[in-house]
Amino acid sequence: MARNELVALRVFEYGFLYAMASRDSPHSLRFPEAAVIYLNCKSSIPKKDVLHVSFGSQGGFDYQVKNFVYLNHSVKKLDHMGMAILIPFQALRLRRLLERQYPKPPQRPAFSQEEFSRLQDEIRHDIIDSIEANLQAGNLTPDDAGQLLDLTSLLYEHIQNHFCEKRKGEVIDVKPLFPGTIELPNDKYRFQIAELKEEITRYADENAKYADEILRYANENARYANENARYANENAKYANENAMLKARIAELEAKQNNH
Repeated sequence: MARNELVALRVFEYGFLYAMASRDSPHSLRFPEAAVIYLNCKSSIPKKDVLHVSFGSQGGFDYQVKNFVYLNHSVKKLDHMGMAILIPFQALRLRRLLERQYPKPPQRPAFSQEEFSRLQDEIRHDIIDSIEANLQAGNLTPDDAGQLLDLTSLLYEHIQNHFCEKRKGEVIDVKPLFPGTIELPNDKYRFQIAELKEEITRYADENAKYADEILRYANENARYANENARYANENAKYANENAMLKARIAELEAKQNNH
């Protein structure tokens, strides 16, 4: 991992922006504890980088940024330092072994399956123990733990595929980092989403069918409404004719009685 010579300046800038955003007084700024985490660094790095900040006649001070190489420390120490969220990067320890086993041509020693399997078991044990410890301590939720396992598996697969490509398609015959019996929350969510999408499709098909029936019933209702209106008009006409007939009958009966 290449080092950036401006890293201390960049960290100072981030710290200033953080202090401005989180300030609780217009008269003071509180910078966070600064540190740079290197996942892995082939070249030696200093324990800290220093940025001299000058305030002219008011003097100045040395802003110190600690440097931390992740893979140089044990998982227990990392947990103690609150770095459980970085546990997937333990898989990079496998990359170290692969880099030693697969140097550039013409040196191509045989791949050590035994050493790789041993390191796999060690990393798996460390990762699971770390996640369980942080779950019990309340530092992680069950979903967090699943996400970390998922990310670790993805990183492991990426490392394996990368070195297979470097070996011109040669397959590294190694077992998965985690057994297939481990159900990750992400998998569970994907399955649930797929099931819900199937239900949505089924409901959409049923709704379309019901919509056709509703339209048919609406058309029939409209036709019946027209017929009802016609019958109502005919009934009104017959009622008027009946009234006229009754009036004529009454008129004739009255004339008959007078005679």
